[in-house]
Amino acid sequence: MTLPLAPITPNFDPWEAYMDIEEFGGMTLSNVEFTTTVLCNMRCEHCAVGYTLQPKDPSALPVQLFLNRLEEIPHLRSLSITGGEPMLSKKSVENYVVPLLRYARERGVRTQINSNLTIELSKYDAILPYLDVLHISHNWGTEEDFIEGGFAMMERKPTIIQRQALFKRMIDNSAELVKAGVMVSAETMLNKRTLPHLENIHKQITEEMKCQRHEVHPMYPSDFASSLEVLSLNEIRSAIHHLLDIRNPSVWMLFGTLPFYACQTNAEDLALLQRLNDTDKVTVRNDPDGRSRLNVNIFTGEVIVTDFGDTPPLGNVQTDSLPDVFKKWSQTNLAKSLSCHCPQVKCLGPNVLVKDKYYPGVDFQNRKANLSFSSAEKV
Repeated sequence: MTLPLAPITPNFDPWEAYMDIEEFGGMTLSNVEFTTTVLCNMRCEHCAVGYTLQPKDPSALPVQLFLNRLEEIPHLRSLSITGGEPMLSKKSVENYVVPLLRYARERGVRTQINSNLTIELSKYDAILPYLDVLHISHNWGTEEDFIEGGFAMMERKPTIIQRQALFKRMIDNSAELVKAGVMVSAETMLNKRTLPHLENIHKQITEEMKCQRHEVHPMYPSDFASSLEVLSLNEIRSAIHHLLDIRNPSVWMLFGTLPFYACQTNAEDLALLQRLNDTDKVTVRNDPDGRSRLNVNIFTGEVIVTDFGDTPPLGNVQTDSLPDVFKKWSQTNLAKSLSCHCPQVKCLGPNVLVKDKYYPGVDFQNRKANLSFSSAEKV
């Protein structure tokens, strides 16, 4: 039996960590992400977990262990599947992806899978009854960008004709999945490659791929992608204004991990935040990593606060409950240093990557918001 679920909209984003504040008065474990594969048919230059990818998946722990651990979480609201490419292995889909998604749907928990959408369309059929959001990274201003950047780290690349076919399949699959009732949310990273092509990327996402949401996140250096050149704060600010100028006003735009905060004094930063708040169908998401979410590796059982980054494992599902791991994380000095809250703007401050890159010496807990947003809901 599956429960009737409210539609996901700009006013209801189950991956928004601030919902914990509103529902429970503080941060709690409400979001779990599972890494279900280290396989991928691509090797994108921007991939945050590329260093973990392998030609074969190791043996995984029993799926029942993960289901039992999920049962121990009283306030579970959303569940995500990531990789690698979670849809690449039929065995993994049957034995792990589908059971996890089915459990979530039957419990009324919202679901998301991260896929590059280059897998044969029929292989997605198994997850469609249990899926709310299909999330794809789309950083390709041109077909040539996909051909080069999507396979940049691969030693033996597919032929150019094969890569062109995958690019077309990605676009076609997105449109077909939207037609089937799935929300397809395409995320674009703001970096040196995407900056000149933001208008073309947005048009392809909203017109050809039919995506109901376009996510935009500045790219931060982490692990595998640590050598890529990031944008300056001025470049990020200008890029966001440009996107707001040219966006399709009927499509939800979600901005995440922004390095701009209402407690800053820079007038340009405050003006941008005000514009984002005042624009219909535009939201700014507080990052769930380190606030409401943990990531579980199905092969090792290790639990971390994100599927990338440099924080060490916090525990293991073979011996630890996920609420206990979350409590342990909340008591660390790192978590406490990031634990700030401004109710005037519903902001939970920076995550680890943003703070390390742009504000390494700033204590956000001693700052106050210089803006106050209306609580009225946008449509």
